[in-house]
Amino acid sequence: MRKKLIKKCKGNVILFEVFEEKIGKIKIKRDVVNFPKTVGILPLVGKNKIVLIKQFRFPIKKEIWEIPAGKLNKGEKPEIGAKRELKEETGYVAKELKKIGEFYLSPGYSTEYMYLFLAKGLKKGKQILDKGEKIEEVKIFSRKEILKMIKAGKILDAKTILALFFSGLT
Repeated sequence: MRKKLIKKCKGNVILFEVFEEKIGKIKIKRDVVNFPKTVGILPLVGKNKIVLIKQFRFPIKKEIWEIPAGKLNKGEKPEIGAKRELKEETGYVAKELKKIGEFYLSPGYSTEYMYLFLAKGLKKGKQILDKGEKIEEVKIFSRKEILKMIKAGKILDAKTILALFFSGLT
């Protein structure tokens, strides 16, 4: 299998590439989205309550409930990025942060790799949103409410569902 880069486009955050690959006598074009590593944080209040954010997501053109998450800065350790993203998006600061999992989000076309953390011992502070970031609401839900929302199709975000699975709270 040999691949040849035939197109490249640099976006604001991503690098989009199109490769041509020869498999036997067939030529196939492959799209690849090169994306920085990311973090997702499951903020736990007490034993059964979870902080979610409601955020507008441009690609799907709607607001969704999800865990706080974001991309790591170049050279930033995942734990540091998780603390930063939690503070930026929710205002909370965690006393304890534990890595609970990691995975590729969509390896069929993207290099995006996410580290998931469980945040405990939360203390509320002030949100510090990134430029262009718009979080509509920060809300605390019971574990039971979130599971009902998932079953009802009100939470469709994969990282949020995986964070619950990895945390053992499902």
